[in-house]
Amino acid sequence: MFSLSEKHPGADEQQSMIEAVNGIRTRGCYCGRRYMEPVPPVQWNEKLYTSALSQAKDMYKNNFFAHYSHDGLNIGQRLERVGYNWMVAGENLGEGQMSFDEVMSDWKRSYSHCTMLMHPRVTEMGVAKVDKYWVQHFGKQMPLKNP
Repeated sequence: MFSLSEKHPGADEQQSMIEAVNGIRTRGCYCGRRYMEPVPPVQWNEKLYTSALSQAKDMYKNNFFAHYSHDGLNIGQRLERVGYNWMVAGENLGEGQMSFDEVMSDWKRSYSHCTMLMHPRVTEMGVAKVDKYWVQHFGKQMPLKNP
């Protein structure tokens, strides 16, 4: 499973992470005491991976753990910085887990992380790990405008 520092996940690792997330999304699950109905699957997005990697590197380099970058940018601003024209955006963070399976287990047990995993409007995701920091970015892009 994907767990090496700053290693870009290969196609098999990406597929494994997508399958783990979509397994929960397509079955539905309890987030705390609230049942979340099944939602459509997500697919991998390289820009979401790039933004997640940037946040993971920032947290590692500057020794902090937060949903804002060290210079104060929120998830939407960070997605815009990598050229992701978002309509819906979200972020899960983890610290200290050794594998994607372990961080997913922790996210499923956390109400706010679980509801992000089950957000019905997101269609894409990317996941990055740098040292002990995990960042999962979710999004849905703005529709393209017809000329």
